[in-house]
Amino acid sequence: MEFARASVCAFARAALALAAALAGPFSGAGADEIEATALRAAEHPDYTRLVLEMSGGAEFAMFGLTGPDRLVIDFPDLGFRLPRRPLGGEGVGIVGGVRFGRFRPGTSRMVLDLNGPARVERAFFIPPDDGGATRFVLDLAETTPGDFAAWANESQRGAEPPPPAPPPPAPTARPDGPPTVVVDPGHGGIDPGASGRGGTLEKDIALAAGRDLARRLTDAGRYRVAMTRDADVFVALRQRVAIAREAGADLFLSIHADSIEDSRVRGSHIYTLSQRASDAEAEALAAKENKSDIVAGLDMASYSPDVNLILLDLSQRETNNRSADLANAMVDAFARHGVRSVRRPHRQAGFAVLKAPDVPSVLIELGFLSNPADENALQTARGRDPIIAAIVEAVGRYFADLRTAPD
Repeated sequence: MEFARASVCAFARAALALAAALAGPFSGAGADEIEATALRAAEHPDYTRLVLEMSGGAEFAMFGLTGPDRLVIDFPDLGFRLPRRPLGGEGVGIVGGVRFGRFRPGTSRMVLDLNGPARVERAFFIPPDDGGATRFVLDLAETTPGDFAAWANESQRGAEPPPPAPPPPAPTARPDGPPTVVVDPGHGGIDPGASGRGGTLEKDIALAAGRDLARRLTDAGRYRVAMTRDADVFVALRQRVAIAREAGADLFLSIHADSIEDSRVRGSHIYTLSQRASDAEAEALAAKENKSDIVAGLDMASYSPDVNLILLDLSQRETNNRSADLANAMVDAFARHGVRSVRRPHRQAGFAVLKAPDVPSVLIELGFLSNPADENALQTARGRDPIIAAIVEAVGRYFADLRTAPD
């Protein structure tokens, strides 16, 4: 089917109808049985063709996003057995890069980063031949920014809605009982985070370390412990804040691992929230982390202005001071447990995930995946153990100091 001369609105309706029509003949296999096994692309004179090989057909839905330009393709529970960069580092034609992974329970997502506005010329399945793979073929051609923006807006009518907005502020009075600590393993699912030189993904390290930390805190018997994710799934930044506040969190610990150009830099460090970053590196890292939702194919413009409740309320100075107390306790505990830290290990920046106005929060960078020694250590529970032990000690000291502080 050719859309080159169709109007923008007609094209949008046709593209969505095409997706629905094509899905039918290939929906016989269970979604949990289908895997994507290869992705290749080729640049032709008038279009760029992507071919996704799959073990079976699946329903799919497509929509566009602007700022930056992206094409999002959702599948029901499609597994991905693809290389980390299936198109190489430079991309092919109109496609600058591709990301894929679990978006939410029941939905897998592929996000195409576009080198410019594009239109879908064709999208179709080729049935398997002689026991081969089913092929999903997508042809993309250049278009104007206005046409792409109009199509993106129209196509989003059939897309999954964004995650729900955070709930209203929790009551300040907390129930009697042990304090609640929320552990937040960064990234996940379609959002891999940073990557190491050996191929290690931040989302995997963060989840492993988050589980380690949650287990150690639970075993201490002095806390109620919750996690924002306990699987390789995507959780939006706003959802992470909402989970903490819904749980009545007394502390929020976000777990990450960085990667930079200089492979010699290594060591753990801690961030607390500030509108003004402590240094250029902190500012750059916060900017990168705050793009997690964009990486996962969320339309940030679709959020209600009410979501701004996570923006820093400068009147919440007590929360900020308590966050700093926890960070300083962690710096001391790192030294006692022999954890290697960077120079000035307590830093500040405007991380969106730390912006709950009533929950003391820190973001912990376990180390640098770009450093071979840190990358190797963070892949094993034994290598992570000193860091986890130091965090648990710091949490205990924080609550002990809070109980003895004058009213």
